[in-house]
Amino acid sequence: MSATTALLPDYIIGITILVTMIAAMIRHERGTLSSWVALIGTLGGLWATIDLWTQHIKPMVFYNQSLTVDNYSLFVNILVLIAAGSTLLLGWTGEQEHEEFPILVLIAALGMMSLGMAANLISLFLGIEVLSLPLYVLAASHRNALGGEAGLKYLLLGAFSSGILLFGLALIYGAAGTMNFIDFASSVNNNSPLLAAGLMLTLVGLLFKLGIVPFHMWVPDVYEGSPTPVTSFMAFGTKVGAAVILLRLLAYGFYMSPQNWGPVLGYLALLTMIVGNLLALPQNDLKRLFGYSGIGHAGFLLIGVAVHNVIGARAMLFYLLPYGLAVIGAFAILTMMGSEKETVTINDLHGLVHQKPWAAALFIVFMLSFVGIPLTGGFVGKFYLLQAALFAHQPGLAIGLVLGTFLGLGAYLRPLQAMFRRRQTDPEMATWNVNWAQVVVLVVAVVGTIGLGVYPTPVVHWVNQSANFFWLH
Repeated sequence: MSATTALLPDYIIGITILVTMIAAMIRHERGTLSSWVALIGTLGGLWATIDLWTQHIKPMVFYNQSLTVDNYSLFVNILVLIAAGSTLLLGWTGEQEHEEFPILVLIAALGMMSLGMAANLISLFLGIEVLSLPLYVLAASHRNALGGEAGLKYLLLGAFSSGILLFGLALIYGAAGTMNFIDFASSVNNNSPLLAAGLMLTLVGLLFKLGIVPFHMWVPDVYEGSPTPVTSFMAFGTKVGAAVILLRLLAYGFYMSPQNWGPVLGYLALLTMIVGNLLALPQNDLKRLFGYSGIGHAGFLLIGVAVHNVIGARAMLFYLLPYGLAVIGAFAILTMMGSEKETVTINDLHGLVHQKPWAAALFIVFMLSFVGIPLTGGFVGKFYLLQAALFAHQPGLAIGLVLGTFLGLGAYLRPLQAMFRRRQTDPEMATWNVNWAQVVVLVVAVVGTIGLGVYPTPVVHWVNQSANFFWLH
């Protein structure tokens, strides 16, 4: 198979970016031409990815082993394009004021997709930067104090973490003498201090993107100040990009020395699960609540990497899908509620069950999936992570997962309780501006969330194929 065929989804997104730029320049005032172009291109990339999947391709490397196309990268493409498509739909009306919105979303999505294929240090760093730079702009696209603060914090801390990451990559290259992940294994046994320092700095840079404690403090502020569709994209897409490249780097390059990084990631996962959900408990602003609870979910994802076995890799990949669907569904509800507000608080949910019962029912489904209640995708995902921790003989991680889940339950119960409290009719709630794009996102999110909880077998099969790294054990 040629590089053109194997990389067709990425080429489609790249061409779509150029066409969307042209559409943004020629569109009529308050038109949505560029959003339509971006959405069609995203669906085209998704179709090309699924078509490649059905061909049962074998792993292939391109461009001097810098990119790897396999089932793993194709599954990542699906996750990223779902995140991008939902973001375009949630920001549909906002594109009328910010014509650059769909362009930046697609550029960030292309960076996330390239991280799924990255197989050497250069492609890793380029993917991180292509992912990050558009998000710095998107975070500040609300032209107010909160938006400016979010964009500035994200830019400064992101640039700082990128510098640390680049320094770590340089040290790894200096110690290993190669940029290809797969060639690091022959250098790991040398116990080089230079290699250890490089790996440590590289992990710091990647864990910052994932929002792992103690590199997490940017998350709630950036979530709060960013537009709601952008926050949804960050919550889902950046976790996909950072988690998959972390797994690829360690499973390809450092699989012979898991004792050097496994325990550290295990302790960080334990700390993140507890601290993230604990800090979510007192939050009143819903974006900050989801920001801190998202930190806890990042800790759950890190379990799949820390256990260093194929069961953990499968569990991490599976967990990304129900978590992402619940995120885009919950933020779709917030988008409907907060169209005229800078922030949405728990108090704004009062009376939702009585005035908008359909929205309350959907919101409850997404909250229950976050917690991990049976018959939702979140329960199946947490079950697989728990299984991975126990099979790896790491009961501490299993206990941390259960404790983090109970703390998360306390955080998610507060908005659910608020929905059942009666209050006088809210005129703002009665005039929600619900459009077709938000309805599409909600339908996909709720069907996927419940479907993964009731019948996860097909997705489990796909994940098993995607995470079958033969060097994991």
